[in-house]
Amino acid sequence: MTVKTAVVLLALLEFSSAAIGQTRGVPTAIPAPTIYSRPTPAPVSPPINPGPATVPPAGLSPLLTQPGPIAPDAGQGTPAYPPPQLPGPAGQQSLEAYRNGLLQQQWQLERGGVSPDSERSREVQQQLNQLDSR
Repeated sequence: MTVKTAVVLLALLEFSSAAIGQTRGVPTAIPAPTIYSRPTPAPVSPPINPGPATVPPAGLSPLLTQPGPIAPDAGQGTPAYPPPQLPGPAGQQSLEAYRNGLLQQQWQLERGGVSPDSERSREVQQQLNQLDSR
């Protein structure tokens, strides 16, 4: 071993032993946390009563003396949009909805493998025939 290598090894040995000594040394005390307390405000004197209110020489405003809304309600006029246009009278719509429901029942019965000669299938078909004859 050369002298340079020996010096480097000795320096590393001293450095590592110093580091180990620091971790195993006497623990140092942790400083106490700083606690902030808000200062209390200075006391304030109570308000002084200014006395009764004076009425202006022109009198009170009618806005103050008359209860109720200032302007008429905006909802009393006609609506800003027209009512939706339905495809037909309400009775016709409900008949179409009823017919569509019957057709769906008939389709479900056929899809479920129920015979067209069954009692329920005949009832649905009879109701459909009554609607179609009108």
